[in-house]
Amino acid sequence: MADRAEPFVLAAGETRIENAMLPFKLVASDSAGRLSICEFTLPGWSSGPVLHSHDEVDEGFFVVSGRLEFQLGAERILAGEGDFAWVPQGTPHTFASASDAPLHVIAFATPGGIEHLFAEQGQVLSSPGPPDEALLDALGLRYKSPTLGPPITATNAPAR
Repeated sequence: MADRAEPFVLAAGETRIENAMLPFKLVASDSAGRLSICEFTLPGWSSGPVLHSHDEVDEGFFVVSGRLEFQLGAERILAGEGDFAWVPQGTPHTFASASDAPLHVIAFATPGGIEHLFAEQGQVLSSPGPPDEALLDALGLRYKSPTLGPPITATNAPAR
């Protein structure tokens, strides 16, 4: 199996790439560049990433538990447990947890490689002090994933 990992099983909580913002279960080097898969959780009513797009990457999101509010372009769409969202390249998107319950999602990106962006973002976000927004924007541009706007708050989120 050239350019692919041998078969493997990851235990719960394990990741294929350290220090990324999210735990990646499969990275591009495992799949000959075809696919990356990550898993993430958000506390209830939490915002996700900034509004962004990917020039060369399609993404899919499977909601394991909780409720997810997507912004896809100008439209807001709710996805609940067992729902799946497809986000083709070039689609402006972001999301937020849309209930009191924690959100649990399995997401993939094709082609693979998005984990490199997340690893570099993780380094910036783990630095002391407020994040360097200009540096995060520059990273997004370098990985053809430009920032297009701020994160969202779920439509029915309680006032904070």
